Amino acid sequence: MRRLLFLALLLISGACSATPPTSTHLGYFSNQKTTATTGDPHSEGYAVDLYREGSHVFGKFYVSTGIETPSGPIYNAKIDLSTRTFTFAAKLSTGFEFTRDSGPQGRPARDVFEFHGKISRSTLEGRLIHKSGYDPTSDIRSEHVLLRRVKIDTPSVNYADWAKEPANAPVGW
Repeated sequence: MRRLLFLALLLISGACSATPPTSTHLGYFSNQKTTATTGDPHSEGYAVDLYREGSHVFGKFYVSTGIETPSGPIYNAKIDLSTRTFTFAAKLSTGFEFTRDSGPQGRPARDVFEFHGKISRSTLEGRLIHKSGYDPTSDIRSEHVLLRRVKIDTPSVNYADWAKEPANAPVGW
């Protein structure tokens, strides 16, 4: 009986001390270019920081629009390793928009980005479609993008801890 109790306690303590799963960093891919105009650096372009934990792909999408680089977590990410096909979407705000519907003060932009393309060890290449979150049927812009892998130091992370960060919270619209 003691042996059975000891074995049960050992199994329970082993299960409690198990480390949470960590993800694999698939890479940080970017085509961002920075220029200095009159002393202020301005960046243009896109970047994606990707992780995979099991079959779940997560990360952030960045849009450089001059001085600011807003970002948003990616969602609906799907990767097919046999064909290297990769798709994802991201919601974020790149600033204010002024339209007939926004009024003279404008309103925060609701930017939706959809990517459909291929991923390799060194590049992320495909079609990036930019839509309005106020009118998802309208394409604001569609362009071919080539993002190259940039070597950066990334800490080990698991999705549960990553998702707890306020900056990684999904957009509520």
